[in-house]
Amino acid sequence: MRGSSSFSILCVIVTAWVALTGLLRVLPVFMEHRTIVSAMESVASGYVPGQDQSADVREALRKAWSINRISQVDASEVSNDRRRTGVILTLEYQTVFPLVGPIQGVWDFGTVEVDGR
Repeated sequence: MRGSSSFSILCVIVTAWVALTGLLRVLPVFMEHRTIVSAMESVASGYVPGQDQSADVREALRKAWSINRISQVDASEVSNDRRRTGVILTLEYQTVFPLVGPIQGVWDFGTVEVDGR
């Protein structure tokens, strides 16, 4: 009886350690994604129709991502659809990050679309 309870405690400790390590690896990836979306929303809301060009939008994204130290994607990967009333920014990406030891995690964020109209 005594040996099985020690083994159970060891299993719980190892499982908790792996779960905490995984959470600490996933949380920064999620926070960076939220920062990317926030920067895209900020650039889309500051877009001036008829005055700003595609290069201006990319430069604004580049500056926002440089300030926030975004490393998952580049501003050139964002497609911008300029309309008469605003801009629609679209980004499709996934991130590969170290999870536990040699195990890599892949998070596919799909298509992120920000409508600034």
